[in-house]
Amino acid sequence: MTSPSHSFFLSFRRPAVSSFAVAWTRSTSRHPTKSRTRRPFAFRASSTVASEEIQKFQKVQALSLSGEIFAKNSHVFLFYNILMIKTRHLMTPPTTIQYHDVLTVTVESLTNLGFGIARVPIKENDNTILQPEAAATTSTTDEDSTEQKKWVVFIPNVIPGETCRIRIYRNHATYSDADLIQVLTPSEDRIEPKCGLANVCGGCQYQHVKIERQRAIKTQQVQELFEDWGLKRDEFPKVLETLEPSLRSTNQKKDKDSGNSLKSYEIGPIGFKEKASRRLVDVPYCHIATPAINTALEQIRNEKRMEAIEERLKKPSKGATLLLRDAEGVVETNHTEYVDTIVNGLTFRFQAGNFFQNNPYMLPKMVDLVVSAATAPSPKGEPMTHLIDCYCGSGLFALGSSSFFDVCVGIEVNAKAVEEAKGNAALNGIENCDFVSASAEAIFQSQDPVSWVGRECWWRGGCDDNNRKTLLVKDFPRDNTVVVVDPPRKGCSPEFLEQLDQYRPARVVYMSCDPATQARDASFLVGHGYKIMSVQPFDLFPQTRHIECLAVFDRVIN
Repeated sequence: MTSPSHSFFLSFRRPAVSSFAVAWTRSTSRHPTKSRTRRPFAFRASSTVASEEIQKFQKVQALSLSGEIFAKNSHVFLFYNILMIKTRHLMTPPTTIQYHDVLTVTVESLTNLGFGIARVPIKENDNTILQPEAAATTSTTDEDSTEQKKWVVFIPNVIPGETCRIRIYRNHATYSDADLIQVLTPSEDRIEPKCGLANVCGGCQYQHVKIERQRAIKTQQVQELFEDWGLKRDEFPKVLETLEPSLRSTNQKKDKDSGNSLKSYEIGPIGFKEKASRRLVDVPYCHIATPAINTALEQIRNEKRMEAIEERLKKPSKGATLLLRDAEGVVETNHTEYVDTIVNGLTFRFQAGNFFQNNPYMLPKMVDLVVSAATAPSPKGEPMTHLIDCYCGSGLFALGSSSFFDVCVGIEVNAKAVEEAKGNAALNGIENCDFVSASAEAIFQSQDPVSWVGRECWWRGGCDDNNRKTLLVKDFPRDNTVVVVDPPRKGCSPEFLEQLDQYRPARVVYMSCDPATQARDASFLVGHGYKIMSVQPFDLFPQTRHIECLAVFDRVIN
């Protein structure tokens, strides 16, 4: 390994287990089996930690990083958001697996990225593939027999239980990628995709799977993610069946149009990234988009000059990201224009390019469940009176819950979103909500209110320079306060979780767009005196791998 370009230390904690440190280095070298344009990451054990101490661990809580992290001759690597500590050296690709090799495998399960997992038996002594017949007859209990290892292969467009013919197209340090050639024994849940691009377009992962099986898969994945983070079955309830949207359910689509290497009068592909590639797939009609979005796509394609598209998108470059949002059947393609959406009788106004929950048909049900969880009696049986909405965006959950609480406050790092939240409160005549622009980590800090937020203080009964009646979040009654969190995909930061633990509200209502990081944060909360009351996945994006998930935590009463 060459000299690292970046190196720093991270601390990891696990309840009831001593802490240790791991050094994270970004290597400037390139792994021979990877694309020449990609740089691998590497973990190496800190010299201050004995290797025998590291080997005691099987899994630890770590930063949420996507992809594969490996180190040569190391015991530590990160794989799909879980840091694994191995007690033996990492395997190298089997010597008999080469590019374009064709194998027959059985799919065991699916990753949370939608890829099927197959395991190919290989010999321990010479690292070669065992044929299926040999693998079936080899006994691992016999001292003279060859010990079996399993080499992992990822395959798209498959269902667990299917036997398939696949072709290897890339080898990594710990697994291989393959293309699907033929399904030899199809699952009873396999169907013909409606879209002719389903096998190449990266917009969908599950169009070949019956919708009932899709939701069963997502429910199982959430269950397994919580278990993977060390939570025992008795520490959290059975994951509820994934909620389905209404029959009108379709997704908001973020399409890309690329003008790279095009003449000014040409229009590039408009669609989604190809599976396992950065190339764009042109999608003339999307089967999971609303009719209004497909109409807008057709109108954009009729633009004969790229300059017209750039003017419409207010983008100076030849390539742009186009956010098509369907609000009441009207699609706005200018990201600076405002959109109105009505949710449970409340009007929310926001810029078309800003974040807002994407499925308008599932949204009322999501808000209802958040409100129901937030307003349930406290663990002591008392009513909840105060609500803190962290990562509040334009105020969806705070404003949707405001009629049930004495005081609601929201915090959001995006200043424009805070302006929208305040405007939405005024638009709906809600007076017991206020919002502040700051990072979520700052909301529990015990600093002077004036120096912290200046005139943006929270009050009851009015506020002026001579008689400033402030109501700080840290002064909220903990036994009657619920904290709602809806963080980005990376989950809650360690600083936020530490402050949340110090404040210790009666309840935490956690909405997540990534159950993997939610499960990681759930492990922290359970290890610090909270009990998981419910876990509810949402099928916010049918036909795709994405899962929205609501988890409710109550503080354990000693």
